[in-house]
Amino acid sequence: MAKKHSKRQQLPEQPIDSDVFDEFRKRYQHDGFCKGKLKKVNTAQKFLKHVLKPEVRDLIDLEKLEIEPESFVDKKLRSHYLDILYRVPFKNSNEHLVVFILIELKTSNDQWTIFQIVEYIVCFGKKEFQKPKNETRLRTFLFPMILPFIFYHGKGRFTAPLEMSELVHKIKGFESCVLNVKALLFDVPSLKSENFPDDLGLSVLFMTLQAVFSTDVAERLIEIYQKLQPTIHLPESQEELRDAIYYAATSAKHFSQQDFQKVSTQIEKKGIFTMPTSVLDQLVAEGKAKGKAEGKAEGKAEGETNGLRKAVLNVLCKRFKMTNVPKKIKAAIQRMNDPIALESLHLYALDCQTLDEFVEALN
Repeated sequence: MAKKHSKRQQLPEQPIDSDVFDEFRKRYQHDGFCKGKLKKVNTAQKFLKHVLKPEVRDLIDLEKLEIEPESFVDKKLRSHYLDILYRVPFKNSNEHLVVFILIELKTSNDQWTIFQIVEYIVCFGKKEFQKPKNETRLRTFLFPMILPFIFYHGKGRFTAPLEMSELVHKIKGFESCVLNVKALLFDVPSLKSENFPDDLGLSVLFMTLQAVFSTDVAERLIEIYQKLQPTIHLPESQEELRDAIYYAATSAKHFSQQDFQKVSTQIEKKGIFTMPTSVLDQLVAEGKAKGKAEGKAEGKAEGETNGLRKAVLNVLCKRFKMTNVPKKIKAAIQRMNDPIALESLHLYALDCQTLDEFVEALN
């Protein structure tokens, strides 16, 4: 017997209240969408089940996971970073595992992401320390185990340091004294379809995150629709599909009105639900204008970064009388995206006495 589709659902057509539209838009911008999804308890449980090793999962009670409401990210940085904090109890214990997730929303890697994590862990530690201090029970207090994750959602692979010690100048013989925090990486752009989780909702979330930064957004959305098709009669699958399309319309640079029509035609001919064209047309138009502006800014920034890389390479060639910089050194410099770090490296290239000294600083 054929499954009946649920009643068509539709957002209101024009006129739409500007405050309602603004709230709708905020929900589907990068920060609102990512945090909204990962702050759902059900999604958080599935995500940790997917990323944690079995031996760790066996120690904790994911059914009792709690999400902390507080954010430790400075307001000025919230366009680049989001943080989510899960508290999960260990089985048969009063202790908790704290999972700190820093979502990086930049289109390119930031080599200082791990330093940001260290700052936020210290802020969290101060908060945890205060309660036993006020209750005069510091003698028996221990900080909870904190598991830091970098959830990277941008262009290309994440290549920035995952350990704080990589950003510290080390002195031989004192390496054990170096403060270190190591983060686990969840690199959305590098995920392969064969490594997607079995859970349909989580798999669709990862597909959606990848689609928004792709150049073939419409095709990716149709793939998401096809993946959801066996369960599209269910309200939750319809919600996941709508969320994917709204997110693309709000935040994807390569999603035009023609792309939207291509996707909506595929969906509407099946009689599942009607896409609210007036709202989505406005979102797509705004996204396109924003994409052009961001594209110009990114192009300018990339041009400046390329100039700094070339300056470092030119100084090395001139100072150490080389026709070409050794391939490994050149590759390491080319991987650097932070203009501040490149400027520092340029100054060091002017001052260092030997190429080995420069390589040590580079490493």
